[in-house]
Amino acid sequence: METYQEQSEPVRLQSLVEHLGDLRAVLIRSAVAVVIAFFASFHYADRIIAFLKAPLLSALPEHSRKLYYMGLTEQLYCYMKVSLFAALAFSFPFLLTQLWIFIAPALKKNEKRLVVPFIVASISAFILGFFCAYRWGLPYVFQFLLSFSPTPDEVPLIRLSDYLTLVLQLLLGTALLFEIPVLLSLLGKLGIINAALLKHYRPQAYVGLAILAAVLTPTPDAFSMILALIPLFFLYELSVFCVQWVASENGGVTK
Repeated sequence: METYQEQSEPVRLQSLVEHLGDLRAVLIRSAVAVVIAFFASFHYADRIIAFLKAPLLSALPEHSRKLYYMGLTEQLYCYMKVSLFAALAFSFPFLLTQLWIFIAPALKKNEKRLVVPFIVASISAFILGFFCAYRWGLPYVFQFLLSFSPTPDEVPLIRLSDYLTLVLQLLLGTALLFEIPVLLSLLGKLGIINAALLKHYRPQAYVGLAILAAVLTPTPDAFSMILALIPLFFLYELSVFCVQWVASENGGVTK
């Protein structure tokens, strides 16, 4: 018995060390990818900032389409902030792949088949969320905020760093919110949750989404919060449908 314990204990320790080594390798590769993407994005930061400014400039009156920075270092700070955001966005597929590489050894053979579909779905949802926020979300937000200055003698003095912070928050937040159906579908496919559970806790989920909408909405009015809630409710109900669909694919029964 003692011999068995002496032999089995080093095996478990070696397995733990191997997992820590795998985690270290994944973190190093991910950090290198983000750093490379950061420097590449910094080289094109002026074009990225121009892309991010376009929704606001189109909403401003033609005579006041300007953004301001208040110090010598603020422009450099904006470049670095935008470059980091772009680096995380561009390296998102690689980071997601590295995450799957780390957890793949713990998955069963049939669960490993979910890797490619999940990565493709996650990337597609991220891009779709970014596009929806940029194409429809930002123009509405800016038009609504600028409507509070209706007279020609009131001109907004918009600081570049504040504007970029708001835009990046809205774009990244929306893109990540679009990952909710993908994540819940994966959990449903793995049998961790089911559609009946999501339906049972729907009231609590709606309350949580309302709090989230209040945090993400840049204006304190109830109308903007309601408009933010509509896509959140849609994403939750889409999650319920997707979880129910993957359960039927598995041959399961949902209520």
